[in-house]
Amino acid sequence: MSKYAHTKWLKDTLYSVAYEDFYSSLTSALEESNYVFVEKNNLKKRWANLPNDKNHFTIGEVGFGAGINFLNCCNEWLKMDLDNKRLIYFAAEQSPLRLKDLKRAHEKWHSLDAISKEFLLNYPKLCGGFNFIDLCNGKIQLCLMIDDAEIAFKNLIQSEASGSGGTPSTAVDVWFLDGFSPKQNSSAWSEKLIHQISRLSSNGTTLSSYSAASSVQSRLRSHGFDISLCNGFGAKREMITAKFKAYVTSSSTLPSLNWYIQKKSKTKPAENLFILGGGIAGCTTAVALKKRGFNVSIIDRHGEVGKEASANSRAVIYPKLSTESGSLAEFNLIALKLATNYYRELWANDLGGQCGVLLLPSSNKESEEFSKLQTKHQCNDKFFELVNLKQIQKLSGIKLDIAHGLFFPTLGWLSIPEVCKFITKKYDIPIISKDAAEISLVKRDNSWDVFDQNDRVIVNAKKLIIANSYEAQNLKPTSYLSLKKLRGQVTEFCSNQESEKLKCVICGDGYLTPSINGIHACGATYNHNDLAESINELDHRANFGKLISTDLKFKNLTRNIDPTDISGWVGFRGTTRDYLPFAGPVPNFDEMKEKFSYLRLDAKKASDDIGNYFPNLYVNTGMGSRGLSYAPFCAEIIAAEISNQIPFIPKQIRLDIHPARFIIRDLKKKRI
Repeated sequence: MSKYAHTKWLKDTLYSVAYEDFYSSLTSALEESNYVFVEKNNLKKRWANLPNDKNHFTIGEVGFGAGINFLNCCNEWLKMDLDNKRLIYFAAEQSPLRLKDLKRAHEKWHSLDAISKEFLLNYPKLCGGFNFIDLCNGKIQLCLMIDDAEIAFKNLIQSEASGSGGTPSTAVDVWFLDGFSPKQNSSAWSEKLIHQISRLSSNGTTLSSYSAASSVQSRLRSHGFDISLCNGFGAKREMITAKFKAYVTSSSTLPSLNWYIQKKSKTKPAENLFILGGGIAGCTTAVALKKRGFNVSIIDRHGEVGKEASANSRAVIYPKLSTESGSLAEFNLIALKLATNYYRELWANDLGGQCGVLLLPSSNKESEEFSKLQTKHQCNDKFFELVNLKQIQKLSGIKLDIAHGLFFPTLGWLSIPEVCKFITKKYDIPIISKDAAEISLVKRDNSWDVFDQNDRVIVNAKKLIIANSYEAQNLKPTSYLSLKKLRGQVTEFCSNQESEKLKCVICGDGYLTPSINGIHACGATYNHNDLAESINELDHRANFGKLISTDLKFKNLTRNIDPTDISGWVGFRGTTRDYLPFAGPVPNFDEMKEKFSYLRLDAKKASDDIGNYFPNLYVNTGMGSRGLSYAPFCAEIIAAEISNQIPFIPKQIRLDIHPARFIIRDLKKKRI
């Protein structure tokens, strides 16, 4: 796992003990950043002349350090005030700086104060792996990858191809090579890293570096870059500028099975997009697309947002961490970190309570894992902390017997209906009150007609996103999806003198919110075979039982409850076989099954075949009980792909939440 950088301050400048070098120039760091990276890549002119059909510009940086190049680019980008254009920034940093060091470093650059303040507010408290940071209302998006640079950039994939051969159409526009010197930090200039930089480049991609080392020049040339040398900054004699001219052959740069690659489709920012479903998934997706300049409308049969499974007025952001590796654990963590920042504004507007979440072990095995999690996540600046019984009682405000737990001070609960209403109103997203029964491809322009129950066309969508939970299976193109309909019941009961003392959300086998207007909420049940819409007493008892099984002292909070004081709420969630959501383009099931049928005979067969997907059709569903945590990140993944961006997510996780994953898996296992 990553560790914080070993640093000290010399001459009022941050110094790396490990690499025996300063993080920036002692006297003119901002001027150096402008000269080496902004001017030598001709960024201002390129930004001013971005084509109308290109709504973003992508920078990749090796060696994020204190973030001066990032902040400087953000500042210059915002000055240009480019409508509906976004700066996308991928940065790799093996050893992140502590927040206190970043704050002190940024104090020297007063012209960057505004963007620095917002960045520092969103700087990840748990710094390992991928961190997605949305700034300036979506005008700037940073993917900060805390890892070895070669591994980090190897984890990025392009999911659209410009032709049948699978040549990637998404690429990085500019590269900043700004690691410590090649002699001291060889991994930041390695052959393998340059290979990944080449893989993510296209004709016209440029690169610059303060270094002019002959070994770096040689590696760049061998991977398709034309090299030029020019005067270095200050006392430095020379520096490198480069332009990418040629791809390395696709067979060596793409995975051996390219089922997730789809043919490129042209996307115009002003096109009308429609989303089926006004729950948390649909609303967050609409916002992500609206920020990118699309005209977006939501179709919902209720005529308003935040209904059905998203009607929970006391939903908890449940922190699910694991000591194990794998896509489920990693996706949970990435999504949770984004959700923490995403909902800050909603908490500030009293749409819930950022009261902290206290996670208590629901088994002996989980209890043992808690201390391991503290060790695993060493780059943890109070994102969570391992707490003992005394701390638990102080944080929660109530008497409990459990030995230890994990406390997440920046989490809490939210009213999903209020969240959905707030964000759709803020971004002026229309809600169409119609019940969509079926959809059909209009082949002349690859748009989609949406029909009501009487076979009348509701709308014609240039692009359509299906975000209606388990009901996606009722539409023909997504009928193949393996979605389970799960009933969940939440119990609401009046507080008593003891329970009124509860100050934070408690999560164990179930969850319990603090008293809100004299009412607690606890839950929730998971019923596979019960489709009853009415509240039942048995499930109330089950919810109370979950609390008491976590700690017997919860009996004090539920003692002598009058049955007439108990109410609740029932919702139905859609979940998948592997508990990961479906987020991305919708495959043509019949064509995919036929094209990749050879996997039935040889599950390991390599092929350059790309996937067959319905044009302009996407799905965002299968979040189960994690909708509040997963929705913002899934929305960004889909919006990025519609905008032809490189997704902000590691390759394996991207494949493991892909809507086509079960087609490939089932072919390999001869299930279909």
